[in-house]
Amino acid sequence: AESTEPREALTIMIDRDGHYYIDNNEVLNPGLDSLTEAIEKVAGDDRDQPVTLRADAMTPHQFVVTAMDALGRLGFTRLSIATTPTQATAHP
Repeated sequence: AESTEPREALTIMIDRDGHYYIDNNEVLNPGLDSLTEAIEKVAGDDRDQPVTLRADAMTPHQFVVTAMDALGRLGFTRLSIATTPTQATAHP
């Protein structure tokens, strides 16, 4: 029997320096192959799991595209992109 409870989304966060975090764990080598392997390790065989990509406005598009490529290689289809506000700089 299938569970009717919604599955929690796998979250991939990308910072402006190109660091990737999968469920708050940093991917140490942010290349496409290692990112793909890291996603596969965390997600297991569940390709129907929803995935949320989070990046702020200062994150270059290429980093987001790389994450989308890794997810596409693995066959994920339920992808959403969320933006996060940029951190305001402190004024003295």
